[in-house]
Amino acid sequence: MIRRRSVLAAGVLAPLRWAAAAETHYPDRSVTVINPFAAGGQSEPIGRIVNAHFQSVLGQPFVMENRVGAGSTIGGQFVARSAPDGYTLLLGTTSTFTIAPYVYRPQPYDPIKNLAPIIALTEAPTVLVASEKSGFRSLEDLLRAAKKEPGRVTVASAGIGSFPHVFAEVFASLVGVQLTHVPYRGGGPAMNDILSGQVDLFFEVISTAAPQVQSKRAFALFASGTARSPLLPDVPTTSELGYPGLNLTSWTGLAASAGTPASIVELLNREANVVMQSDKMTDLLAHLGIQPVGGSPAKMAERIAQEADLYKGIISSRQISVQ
Repeated sequence: MIRRRSVLAAGVLAPLRWAAAAETHYPDRSVTVINPFAAGGQSEPIGRIVNAHFQSVLGQPFVMENRVGAGSTIGGQFVARSAPDGYTLLLGTTSTFTIAPYVYRPQPYDPIKNLAPIIALTEAPTVLVASEKSGFRSLEDLLRAAKKEPGRVTVASAGIGSFPHVFAEVFASLVGVQLTHVPYRGGGPAMNDILSGQVDLFFEVISTAAPQVQSKRAFALFASGTARSPLLPDVPTTSELGYPGLNLTSWTGLAASAGTPASIVELLNREANVVMQSDKMTDLLAHLGIQPVGGSPAKMAERIAQEADLYKGIISSRQISVQ
């Protein structure tokens, strides 16, 4: 007869043995990297370079898989619920890690409790883009019109609770104007309607906004941050204009499910930091107008915690939710 004490001991030791085995041989098969956004987004080329490096140095395929929907929470939830073995990773953004989990109800996952941060990879300035038809050529033009006729000016977003939506809410609150929100099913359709003049404004990452501004199909009123971007050297920053509270960036990071062995997290972090300094990555980020971040898992965890507090307050005060 197996005694109860032996059963309990086996139950306690089994996860430890499994974790030790996972650490010793990782990876011994292909690793899936979940991209919670549609193919073609700004994080995809970054993720592909990281995946190629991981595959080269670790000897197993790292395969990108798109699981889209619900503001990136479908992909985020899938990883949060996956086995904590390092074989399912999340290539998420600001929305995935600090916004969308607090917008959707019931809450799909807790990014602080259910995910294991690996590394914050990149961050990008956000550009306030105005349509040609709007007539806005400066922030002053916009504020004058918005205060004269509250609610007349329209602002597009990539969907309710998306980063562009939340940025628009922060902006409206900070400068004291009322804008009419027009949500779209993604950033592509929103930008298309900026170009056709169907909506007035859109807060978009610089990699997507810059080509439209450079071709003069749209106008940039400002870019978030403290230093002007080489891609848009004539566009003032939010700091220059006296709005440091608008220095919000869209960032990309890599995470696993909570409970993933520390040695696996540290291995992936170390190699991700290596590839972030590679010539191929440096050239890509310069082309996109995006800055590298890098650093430790603890640094990413701190960033998630700080920004989650910020965005939860905004989401609550502006009553943003999706059932």
